[in-house]
Amino acid sequence: MAKIIAGVAMSHSPMIMTNEEGGGEKGQRFLQSAAEMKKYLEATGADVMVLVSDDHFNSYFYDHMPSFTIGIGECEGWGDWQLPKYNIPVQQDLAKHILHTGLENNVDLAFTLKMKVDHGHTQGIYFLNPDLQIPVVPIAVNTSAPPLPTMDRCFQIGEVIRKAIESWDADLKVAIVASGGLSHWVPIPKIESEKPEDQFLVNVLKNGRQEIEQLDTYLKLRETNVTRIKSGPVNEQIDREFLRLITEKNYAALRNWSTDYIEENLGNGGQEIRNWLILLGTLQNFDTSVACYEPIPEWVTGMAIVQFSEPVEQDDPKPSSEYEVSI
Repeated sequence: MAKIIAGVAMSHSPMIMTNEEGGGEKGQRFLQSAAEMKKYLEATGADVMVLVSDDHFNSYFYDHMPSFTIGIGECEGWGDWQLPKYNIPVQQDLAKHILHTGLENNVDLAFTLKMKVDHGHTQGIYFLNPDLQIPVVPIAVNTSAPPLPTMDRCFQIGEVIRKAIESWDADLKVAIVASGGLSHWVPIPKIESEKPEDQFLVNVLKNGRQEIEQLDTYLKLRETNVTRIKSGPVNEQIDREFLRLITEKNYAALRNWSTDYIEENLGNGGQEIRNWLILLGTLQNFDTSVACYEPIPEWVTGMAIVQFSEPVEQDDPKPSSEYEVSI
C-alpha cells in the first residue's frame, strides 16, 4: 500500500519572480529554505507529490467556481509571472483514487481531464520539483471568490486525501505540498464594486475569460496592478500565531477561523491558508518544524515554510532538525 512520508507548506508570491532583489536578506533566507525543502523531499525518495494550491482568476471565475477541483488527466501551467508553462505529469491512478474515495465518503470533488494551473501551483513546482521528476496530483481550492469553503471543510478534505492514499494499492511514497499565504492583501476589486475603474475586471470576474478580447492587455493590467506596489502590509503577529498553532498541533483552533477573521487579519490573499488546512488534515499526526518565516512587505506577503516529517517513535530520541528555527 502507498505511504505518506513527508510534507511541505510554503508561501508563494509573484514578486519573487519579478522583484527577487526587493526581498533583500529576508528574501534570500526564504529562497535558501525553499532550496533545503527541495533537498528534503529528494532525500525522502517521494514518488508522488499531491500539490494543493489555489487559482487567481486564471482558470476559474464566477461563471464556474468549484470549491475543490482535482486534476485527473492532463495538467499545464499558464506560465504567468515569468514561470514556465510546465507540462505537469499527473499521477492519474492516485488522482482518480482520491476522487472515488471522496465520493465514497460523501465528498464530491469537482474534476477535470484538462487542468490549467497558475503560479499558485507552478511556483511550488519551480522550487520543489523543477525537473518534473516527481509526478503530481494537482488540487485547486477556491480561496478567491466568496463564499469560500470553511477552514473545517478544508481540514476534512485533507482527512479524505489521507484515507485515499493509505488505501491506494501501490507501493509508492507520497509527499503533500501546500502553497499559499500567509498574510497579504491582493489589489483585486470585490465582485460587488461599483467603482467605474473596477468595472472591466469585475466583468471578467463575473463572466470568465470569454469576456477578455485582448488577453495580453488583461494580463498586463493585472501585472501592473501588482508590480506597482513597492511595499504591502504584512501582519507578522497573526502570521506567527498561525505558525504557533500549527507547531502546537492546535488544529481545532484553526478549523474555527472564519472567513471574516482571516480577511480582517491576514487579508484577502491570506484566505490561501485553506490550502495549508488540507495539508494539516492529511498530515495531522506528523512532526512539524518551521523552516522559515520572513515578513517581506516588498513581496507583499508574510513568507513561511513549514516542514512535516513522519512522527518519530516515542522510544527513540527525537533528532534535531537543521531546518527548525524559532518563530
